[in-house]
Parts: sequence; C-alpha cells; structure tokens
Amino acid sequence: MKIVKVRKNADGDITNVLTSAGEELDVSKALALAKIGTVESVIVGKNRNGNDVIKSSPNSTIEDNLDNLPTF
Repeated sequence: MKIVKVRKNADGDITNVLTSAGEELDVSKALALAKIGTVESVIVGKNRNGNDVIKSSPNSTIEDNLDNLPTF
C-alpha cells in the first residue's frame, strides 16, 4: 500500500493520508503501519522534537515527497 494523497491542517501539517487501497488513515495509524513495513515508499524518522514521523523514502525526485502529494 502506498500513500497517494494527503490532508493538511491550516498550519500545513499532514493530518491524514489516503492510500492506494482507498483507505483514509490518520497520521498515527499511518505511522504505526509504516513501522511494521506495511506502507511502501516511506521511512520512519524523528522530527526536531524527537517524535516519530513518516517521511518519503529518499530518492532523486521531489514529486513523491509527502508534502508534494495531491490533497483530498
């Protein structure tokens, strides 16, 4: 399953994701699934506060970065 679209709050933070399976997940559920390897093309990293976050897997294109995905 891949993340194909994102929903952002007024601050521009991603709050929900839409998967290639058509399932809407909040970020905490997407993070949990990413930790067990269920979500493709993402990694789990830390933000500046030390909290776990999902990030796009590093590659040579920016089009698939989570912040650049279409919104829904």
